[in-house]
Amino acid sequence: MAIINEISLEFAREHISKYYDSDFFPKPIEYEALWYQWNDVKTELTSKNVGKIWVTQPRAMTIAKPKGGFRIVHQLEPIDSVIYTALACEITGAIEAARMPSEEHIACSYRLAISDGNFFGAGSGWVDFTKKTEDLACKYSSVLITDITDFYNQIYLHRLNNAIEIADKELKPLADDIENFLSTLNSKSSQGVPVGPAASIIMAEAVFIDIDQFIKDQGVQHTRYVDDIRIFSNSPRELSGVLEKLTLYLYENHRLTLSSDKTFTMDSSEFIEEHIHNHYAEEKILLLETLEIFNPYTDEMEEIQIEIDDEDAIREARLKAAIEKVISYEYLDLGLARSVIRTARRHACPNIAENIFSHFDFFAPVVNDVALYLHEVTSDDFAKNNVSIIEEIITTPAFDSQICRFWMEWYISQSPILLKSHKLHSFVFNGPNIENQALAAITTKNVAWVRSHKATVYNLGGRARRAVLNASRVLPSDERTHWLKLFIGNSPVLLDRLVAQWVQKTA
Repeated sequence: MAIINEISLEFAREHISKYYDSDFFPKPIEYEALWYQWNDVKTELTSKNVGKIWVTQPRAMTIAKPKGGFRIVHQLEPIDSVIYTALACEITGAIEAARMPSEEHIACSYRLAISDGNFFGAGSGWVDFTKKTEDLACKYSSVLITDITDFYNQIYLHRLNNAIEIADKELKPLADDIENFLSTLNSKSSQGVPVGPAASIIMAEAVFIDIDQFIKDQGVQHTRYVDDIRIFSNSPRELSGVLEKLTLYLYENHRLTLSSDKTFTMDSSEFIEEHIHNHYAEEKILLLETLEIFNPYTDEMEEIQIEIDDEDAIREARLKAAIEKVISYEYLDLGLARSVIRTARRHACPNIAENIFSHFDFFAPVVNDVALYLHEVTSDDFAKNNVSIIEEIITTPAFDSQICRFWMEWYISQSPILLKSHKLHSFVFNGPNIENQALAAITTKNVAWVRSHKATVYNLGGRARRAVLNASRVLPSDERTHWLKLFIGNSPVLLDRLVAQWVQKTA
């Protein structure tokens, strides 16, 4: 067993503070408690082997896919997230060194370089992937396109362990700990890494080290972005043989399967024309050139654009035109939608909210970005002007989705004006998510809600329990101090005690 080193823990803190712990959920308030008492947290986490640290199952929800269906996304408990990020930090250098050389542009996705809390200081690699595809398409007449079914959720943890050890045999104790840590997150299942944390990208790239080598050993040229694989040859027959061998190799060695719906062979020039330089793709590029966005950790297509120096009115007009174009497509383009919404959020431009409200179901696959954007642009006037629209939106089919409801509750719960609406107040306080009810209780100084949950706090799940602890800051100081003191003395859970102590000292 290994002990996490302090440097990796400091990286984990910087990474989570600057970016996120999951790309699909709000950042929990518990991190403020952890950072406030960081020296105590570090002492605790460096005092025992990783395998001896208590691990809890992550939150799991479904999020809609643009073309139908859902995928599972995760959020780890805050201390688990710190541990997972630190573990990934400790293996990053060895994994990057073991991958195909970056100059070959085979493993294009997320070249790893630790820098300022960032795993991916070397960039996302999307531009390299596109360019390499075009270069190979000019040299070879046929291309095989394929990817792996439900890749992150199907990663075989023992093969991940093997990949880390092969990258650096000195990391074997850490590789064992990572396998055990992920297995515990999965309720002892031997498959799957969480979808959402950036650390999982490092694990995914580790698994692909031998797969890239296997494809290269077949005597063909290929390039890859995460699990999107493009293999080139002048012979469709050769590509068929490679596909058969790759299918067997993935099954026998990784228990992974290729997606039959996304596997096909076609003429290289036709592929470039239809998928890289078609009207839709070029129109999208033109739109993105009017925006600027940098999100280094999303697993969807990322665009990095140069900064523009524009008057607000021109930027707002461009954003308006861009969001209208997004809506005009048959299916939501995740990369483009995120770019438009995140740019509008960064510049606090409220003028695309009307379009989003009018097509809320359409934007459900990026509900996290929608909620964060709305939170950024919501002023008192914005809330007053849109309260009736939001009242109507929460009755739409989008809110049959647990994650859509969660995010919209999170947004509403932080607006005193929206919470004055009986319908929206009921939506939050009669909903299933105590975390968002607690936020709303703080926003409205709802002492009655906190008191009604004090007696049953030990019967709640961890996240809900800590949310009630945080909401106790609205109580009178003597009542709060007495209750938190009792709680700290009785709770066996480290994170609960840390949150209670933080509230006690900062309320």
